[in-house]
Amino acid sequence: MIYLAYDGSINGDWVAWYALNLARHDPDRRLCVIYVDLAEFDAATIAQKINALTLDCERADVVLHSMTVPSAGRSVEGVFRALRDSVPAGVGSLLVCGARLRAVSGGYLAGTVSERLLSDQAFPVMAVHVVQPGLLGAPQRFLMPVAGDRDGFLAGAHILKRFGPGVARVHLLRVMQLKRSLFRHLQKDRAESLRYKGWLALQGLDEELSALVGIAADMIDIHVTVSDDWAQDVIIAAGRHKSHLILMEAARHDLGAGYLYGSAIEVVLRNAPCDVAIYRGV
Repeated sequence: MIYLAYDGSINGDWVAWYALNLARHDPDRRLCVIYVDLAEFDAATIAQKINALTLDCERADVVLHSMTVPSAGRSVEGVFRALRDSVPAGVGSLLVCGARLRAVSGGYLAGTVSERLLSDQAFPVMAVHVVQPGLLGAPQRFLMPVAGDRDGFLAGAHILKRFGPGVARVHLLRVMQLKRSLFRHLQKDRAESLRYKGWLALQGLDEELSALVGIAADMIDIHVTVSDDWAQDVIIAAGRHKSHLILMEAARHDLGAGYLYGSAIEVVLRNAPCDVAIYRGV
């Protein structure tokens, strides 16, 4: 089932479109909207917005259930606990939440409720940074960076499946990253060897993704690059392929260290030409 952490903001409205479109192709066809009441909006405004989303869900044949829950304070930990206690644990729940609309205090995710949810691992989470609200949460061209974690990639594949028949093209990208000092002196034969190693790591992944998501294999492309800047290669690839959404995993070591302004995830969020969804499974 799809859950939406809703805050009543315009950014929250844009993120809600993603939750609705995922729910349209989820087996349950249900969307649960969780509004944590921090007294930032009056009750009438929230009710009006929830009613509008309910009508959109009815048109999409999705059943909407909404709940307003109190928070144990306005702190990140208080809001996190309110959401954490409202969503059933396990792989059957997917919570959609938003990243900051603008970077403050060092980043788009650093110090946010979304970061806390991604690091918790109680249930799958997808945090969305919306750059193109006109897509209405229905991207068709996807870029999926592959970092080598099979379980993480499969969690992303299950999210991709929920975007349904609208998926038109998927680009899988493996960046073979080197330290800058080594990259500067990289010889052609060594570069080709690294690319080949990357290709071997991705071998068969397109067929597996095709079978899992239910799209034709020729709609999936595989690209391998050698670089000293993983984030920059992801950004360049998104522009080259005219991607609508970068769907990327929040790696476990990244979450353990916390999101820093200069981290790869924050660089992608800050500079990507399209929407970005950071996900993590359980």
